Formats: sequence, C-alpha cells, structure tokens
Amino acid sequence: METPGPRISVVIPARNSKETIGKCLDSLAAMGRDDFEVIIVDDGSTDTTAEICERFSGNYGEDLFVKRSSSLPSPKTSISCPLEGLRCQRKPSSGHDMEFFEGGPGGTFLHKKVPPGFSLKVIRVGQGGPSRARNLGIEAARGELVAFTDADCIVDQHWLAELEKGFTGPDVAGVGGDQKSPDDETETGRLLQEFMKTIGFMTGYIKTGAKMKETVHNPTCNSMYRKKVLEEVNGFDEELWPGEDVEVDLKIKRRGYKLIFNPEAVVAHYRPKTYRDFARMMRRYGASQWYLVKKYGFFRKLHFVPIALFIALAGLISLLSWDPRFWPVIFLPLPVMFLWFYLKTQQVRKSLLFVYLFIVTMVHWNWGFFQSEGATARRGRGGMKCRG
Repeated sequence: METPGPRISVVIPARNSKETIGKCLDSLAAMGRDDFEVIIVDDGSTDTTAEICERFSGNYGEDLFVKRSSSLPSPKTSISCPLEGLRCQRKPSSGHDMEFFEGGPGGTFLHKKVPPGFSLKVIRVGQGGPSRARNLGIEAARGELVAFTDADCIVDQHWLAELEKGFTGPDVAGVGGDQKSPDDETETGRLLQEFMKTIGFMTGYIKTGAKMKETVHNPTCNSMYRKKVLEEVNGFDEELWPGEDVEVDLKIKRRGYKLIFNPEAVVAHYRPKTYRDFARMMRRYGASQWYLVKKYGFFRKLHFVPIALFIALAGLISLLSWDPRFWPVIFLPLPVMFLWFYLKTQQVRKSLLFVYLFIVTMVHWNWGFFQSEGATARRGRGGMKCRG
C-alpha cells in the first residue's frame, strides 16, 4: 500500500542564513507533527546554510558522540556545539527534545533527536532570488497546502494548526498570521518590530487585531496557501523582490478568492540589526511598489503616499510664496507625529525614536519609489536574510 504524502509543505527560501536557519528548523521540528514536509531552497549561499540544513535532515551529529553523560550540565553551563548555526542550550529531556552527550572534539555537546516522521528536503540552486526559490519550492511540494516562512523566522509550536484554522471554506485560498520579536532579538530589532507594528495600518505588512478576519495581504514570512491556487495564478513573479507576495495576493483576490488573517498563527521574525539596514530595506520596498504600480496601477493605500506628499509639498511652497512668515508650518507635522506615537507608547524617548524612524521610512521608501532602485531588487538579487 502506498504511503500517503504530507498534507502540508513548508517552503523556506534561504541565502547566507547560517545565523538563523538552525533556529528556524529547531522550531519546525519542535511542532512534533508528522503530516508535513519542509523544503529548503538554498539560493546560492556562500556560507554554511545548506550544510546546516543537510546535517539537520540527516538526524545530525549522531556519530560524533561517544556515550551518555552521567550528569547533565546546568542550564547556565556554556555548551560548545560542533555545528555552526545550531542552538546549543539545555531544554527539557522529555518527548523529542534535547539530550546531552559527552565526547568528541568539543567536550560536551548537545544532540537533537529529530522527531520521527520529520521530513526535510534541501534544494541547492544558483542565486536567482526569493521569488524563484519559492516557485521551485511550490513545484517540489507534495502537500495540498503550501506554507511559507523565512530563514530568519522562528515558528510557534501551533503555527501550522492555527494557519489551517483559517481555511473555513473552498473560497479561502490563503491564511496568514502575526509577527513578534524573537527572545534573543537585538534592542534595535525589537524597536523596529514595535515601530512597524505601530504603523502597520499604513502598509498591511504587520497587522493589529485579536480576531480572525478577512484581509487583502499576508506576507510570505507567515502564510499558507492552497497549492492549486498558487499554480492557478502562476506563482511568484521572479522579476520582483520584495513585494512578490503582495502581487500573488492581488492575483488571488482578483480571481474571487478570500485571504484570512489569524493572529494566533505566530512567527518570531528577526529585524534589521542597524538603522542603515532598515533604510535600505525601505528603499527596496519603495522600488518594488513602483514596479507594481506600473504593472497594475494604484491598488494599495500605500501607493497614494507619494501623491499625498507631492500635494502637501506643493501646497507648502504656494503658502510660503504667498507669505514667507508661514515657514513654521514646515515643522507642524513633527509635534503631531510625536503626540500620536506618545498616545500609542506612553514613552517620550520611544516616541521621539519613532518620529525619527517614520521620517527615515518616508524618505527612503519614496526614494526607492521615485528613483526605482528596483533594478537590483526586482531581479531578486538582494539576498534572503530577509530581516523584514
């Protein structure tokens, strides 16, 4: 009798993600389910990303250990690990969690027992961008549902179950969820996560709300689709990144399907480590939206931001031409923004930082939009340590 295939295929594009891919795979294995497969598409990594994944798929490290340690180290004990990129820390020894061994070249090692039935496939290709990587994952997927996350994400134990809950009828083509900061996120990363959550109403990238609801877009760091619908809309535009998930959702919605947001389906997502990286990310986003506007016209609230800014600037110039004494009006938006952020955060310092980040966002997003720096972004060559 033929063994039935997995119900769900989890596709993860990865490029030079050695710092986080082990944590991502740890979290997927910790779900303890045997009805899904994981497909890593390594997009020409020049670090050890692919090797980490391949070792994981082979129940890694078993031959490196000699005997069971008679005494387990305390949770605070520093533990060396033979595999770069994998977490080395104590966890409860029940179920399919961690066990400690001793011996081998590094002293006391941490050994993971991969749950029975955990299926991981690694596809190694030359660099072609996240969109192509996801399309290759869809092509290789055996499940009727295809879930996406990023190599810099850690999924919740109930992630897949919560995404499945959103498929309440045949007209639901996709379901997405919420994002939060990982436990070991940097201070800058946490601040950026909170800022993006606060202004999420503008972009739809990070949503607010505590109830399951219909939406127009779910980012591919946390989403699941019916495979047949992805094939129906011809997958992702391989000339576009970022923003390829926005286009896929637009094509799906225009075919009459529904998209659902479930806040209980959670991934922890690492953000840029510096404000400079965040600014670059905003330029890429702006460039990708210009590409989409040229292709489909204006279809998101975000697309009207450049028009609004142009009208505001033209009005300000006209006002100053009429009477230069109105120059203080230039600074009026700053206290308004500060007050709005303060009402959200109740913190003066954080509100000031959010005003700064909002200015950075507007400047660099519009820079990318108008300059269309997307020649690189649209080719998807920017790498996939997505950070946002």
